[in-house]
Amino acid sequence: MGERLRNRQEALGKAVSVGHVGVMRTAGAFHLRETTGTSGLEAALRSAVEALARHEVPHLVVGGLAVQEHGYFRVTTDCDLVVPDVLDAVEVLVADLSGSFVKHGDCDDTVKYKRNGVLINLLPAGHVLKAGCRVPFPVPIEVWDEPRFVSLEKLIALKLDSWSNSPNRRHKDKTDVIELIQALRLPRDLAVDESVRTLYVETWDALAAEPG
Repeated sequence: MGERLRNRQEALGKAVSVGHVGVMRTAGAFHLRETTGTSGLEAALRSAVEALARHEVPHLVVGGLAVQEHGYFRVTTDCDLVVPDVLDAVEVLVADLSGSFVKHGDCDDTVKYKRNGVLINLLPAGHVLKAGCRVPFPVPIEVWDEPRFVSLEKLIALKLDSWSNSPNRRHKDKTDVIELIQALRLPRDLAVDESVRTLYVETWDALAAEPG
């Protein structure tokens, strides 16, 4: 057991009790995973979230799973979790050698679920995805033993920020935004981060200008 995890356990005194596990919020997203052979994502996500909760590590789900749960049903193959301290969260997940997770290769921010090989990517709360980005990941505060998803407004802001910084490599992020706008009939004045507001309005206007 690492020193970071040992100190956390001593501070806690006892493990956090884990409550019931309910279904994730969106029926369409559940159906998508069941019919595309990606239902293992939910098992991996729940296992990771429960392990983090036992050590009082808060989280927020971003990325493709958040896109699914907010209403655009497209396939994804990994899980993205925002945590306050990436190294701490990785240590929590892999400290027990008989547990459900192992480190993924030489990656310091990714673990693999042993049962089905699904990757869990840990992302740093309060920091941007990479140099040049302007929208930081949100900072989770509350500890939950079930998946908690980033707000729609923040998800769209993160997607636009990622796309604008790498428009060729991250074109799927722009597609996610377009599809969410259309599927949910989002308003032009959606409260996205100021740094990407112009991008959002330009995208919304371009969609509105095209014939249906």
